[in-house]
Amino acid sequence: GNSNCFACHHSSHLLLHEAEAYERLIKMKPLIIDTTPKFGEDGEFRAPPMNFKDVQSTFAEYEVKKKQDNTNDEDNASQISTLIVELPHRELGGKCTPWKDLLKIKELCTSMDIKLHCDGARIFEATCFYDKPLKEVASIFDSVYISFYKGLGGISGAMLLGDKEFCEEARIWLRRFGGNLFTQLPYAVSGWAGYRCHWVHNDTSMSFREKYQKILRLTSTIGEQGLVTFDPEIPSVNMVHGYFRQNIDEIHRARDAVEDAIGLRVLQRVKPVEPNTNAFRAGYRSKFELAIGAANGKIDDADFFLGWEALEKELSAY
Repeated sequence: GNSNCFACHHSSHLLLHEAEAYERLIKMKPLIIDTTPKFGEDGEFRAPPMNFKDVQSTFAEYEVKKKQDNTNDEDNASQISTLIVELPHRELGGKCTPWKDLLKIKELCTSMDIKLHCDGARIFEATCFYDKPLKEVASIFDSVYISFYKGLGGISGAMLLGDKEFCEEARIWLRRFGGNLFTQLPYAVSGWAGYRCHWVHNDTSMSFREKYQKILRLTSTIGEQGLVTFDPEIPSVNMVHGYFRQNIDEIHRARDAVEDAIGLRVLQRVKPVEPNTNAFRAGYRSKFELAIGAANGKIDDADFFLGWEALEKELSAY
């Protein structure tokens, strides 16, 4: 029989945004690797990315529990089939699993006959953190998912990569899940154009490294104001999460006032910090995501700083 268990990080898209499709459609259960830190007196709320020790300890605990429960494993149902690693962790502000940890994780999975899958929707961005060729990063995994519409700027769509046998099986499941479109040509053309523009020939657009360098400059200067706390403190890719102590209504009022005064809209989407989270316990009440793309990458750093200085001044009155 086939395994009905897969492992993933607690911030995985599958757990947060897919309405338990893995269980409802194919009866699979997640083994969750949770890296949420225990909230202490230091007030640290930022969760680290998945690392080797997290994976190793979670797998070991799972095997012990199976023995304690006297799990009948004759049909191999409780065997962990796959470990999913997201590069980068979007819900953690773009943090990446360290390279040495990835290599150890691969070795562990191989020894346990567990497939290693990369949720690589933003894998192009992750190459800047590792400072390694895309091919080398992808080669660690048995299968890789990439997005056409994120860093590549396509209309929509994605690609799943693996060996021939894997892809042939995946095509069958694509049809079973209702994902077979009459034509994929617009998405394929758009994705290919985005790949050529943003990765192969990026003479006319910002490279992923240039976007990464820009966000490093911005967060370094904006962070010195003390108005916002970034997660991670130093971005790993060209995206980062930011946290305010002011609530969402205060942020919206200040943002709108700055836009009326100087014509700069500092923030677009701001969300409330959920109660019963470490960020809330640490005193933060609103959050946002900053990602440098083709459009806002063209805005001068000086304009960013002007807007943020005005926002800080406006909020200081609250």
